[in-house]
Amino acid sequence: MSAVELPRWDGRQADANGCLALVDTWADTLLATGIVDAFSPMAGARLARLKGAELFVQLDDFAGKFWDFRHGRERNLAVAPEFSSRQHEAIAHAAAALGLDGTPPPMRARYDAVILTGGMVRAGIVKPRYLRELLDGGLEWREGVFLGAFRAFAGDELALADALGVAGNDEFDAMVAGMRRAFDLGAPDRVEGSDEAGSARRGASAWRAESWTMNDRTLRVIAAPSSDPGHRRANTVDTYRFWASRADSIHSVLVITTPVYVPYQAAGAIEVLGLEFGLSVETVAVSDTASDLGRNTQLFLPMHQVQELRSAVHGFRQLRQHLVRTG
Repeated sequence: MSAVELPRWDGRQADANGCLALVDTWADTLLATGIVDAFSPMAGARLARLKGAELFVQLDDFAGKFWDFRHGRERNLAVAPEFSSRQHEAIAHAAAALGLDGTPPPMRARYDAVILTGGMVRAGIVKPRYLRELLDGGLEWREGVFLGAFRAFAGDELALADALGVAGNDEFDAMVAGMRRAFDLGAPDRVEGSDEAGSARRGASAWRAESWTMNDRTLRVIAAPSSDPGHRRANTVDTYRFWASRADSIHSVLVITTPVYVPYQAAGAIEVLGLEFGLSVETVAVSDTASDLGRNTQLFLPMHQVQELRSAVHGFRQLRQHLVRTG
């Protein structure tokens, strides 16, 4: 089974039906991989009779029961499950078919902005490396933006930060280090943010933006505030909205993320950047070469793939609901 085409947005409301068709095809492909059967043959038979919105409701419920190993914890603190040989095979098949283990390179030759999504400490290094790869390979863009939050390092991230030469203790520090390293940057030309962001205590309501001018391009690293600071840090949707509400003369966006997160990040990017802000949106995965950190390279195990399959199901369900309202 070849990889399914992932949804993207061309910036026009008339694109809603085409995008909706791709979302539904993605869900049908998930069932066709046999991964649901591998975890529950009874659920597989039941879900095989469903389509569209009803299928996504049941898939979301199923994924929450069988594929959530985080239970609110950070990804690197998830409980490691044990899988049968059949489940291992089904997960690998599904990851390849559903866009969780890499994508083709960007479709266009030029974008107004390229967004790098925040993440664990390795992401801070590899995503700017890929942006630099694309620039050196001829991709044209005006603004490169690394979007994340003030999320403190947890678990093995502290040791990884030291091994990767990242000075600091949170996601924003890693993003700044990666951007400066990839583009040989010095001190930022401009720093903006809340008072809290400049202190030793960076809360969920704090934000900070550091910017550099490089020839005719702008590079930014942004830690966005949470829309619900009393309960959580900023999530992906918060970061998209924070940047888009302040962006100027941006019409086309390329989103770069880690391979295993592409479907989920694509769903959120279309929902916010496409449907809310009217931008054209495409999402791609970081290349293998940019991801290569030697012995510190991130290995995506079956537990990571199925956990992010759960995130993708939830993200596409929300996107589908938005698309139906739009249509």
